[in-house]
Amino acid sequence: MHIIDILLLVVKSEGENGLRGRTLLQKKVYFLSVLMKFDLGFSPHYYGPYSSYVASHLDSLVNCGLLKEVTESFSDEENVFGERRRHTYSVSDNIEPVWQDIKGKPRFDEWQDALKQINEQPISKHFNKLSIAAKVYYIVSWEGNGTLTLTQVQQIAEEYGWNVKAEDIESVLSFLKELKLVTTDESNDIPF
Repeated sequence: MHIIDILLLVVKSEGENGLRGRTLLQKKVYFLSVLMKFDLGFSPHYYGPYSSYVASHLDSLVNCGLLKEVTESFSDEENVFGERRRHTYSVSDNIEPVWQDIKGKPRFDEWQDALKQINEQPISKHFNKLSIAAKVYYIVSWEGNGTLTLTQVQQIAEEYGWNVKAEDIESVLSFLKELKLVTTDESNDIPF
């Protein structure tokens, strides 16, 4: 599938309320690309893996009217999201002909099933926890060879400029296990 199809699938799966936040969108697309083994150019960024390729195509979908974007601004006092602005995305009313075309593409069902696996996890609604999970998995997949300890994951995270606490890592392990992205060996203090 093309990145435009993937973005529309991710946003449409959120329903009428839309997808709240660019960070959440980036992380869902990241995990979807991991599950489908599809390179979308993700690299380390402040909130974890980020793809400028995904961001530019998201902007294109907004500019051509297939996605609606609503932006909320927050003062420092009311900023509970970690960003000064939050963008909410939803599909436009004129999406149906395009959506019918996307649904007919090869492997659409596989992509939809993989996204469903992500969305079935409670963590998928929380941009911060999903960001932590993405950071942990990025480290494990790029730096690990199956023998990283929790402390080593934290040290590597610091090298990327990410502040990830041990309890944060532990809180996202079940999500990563459910997606079959990590296994743990508690007996040897080798979590990944």
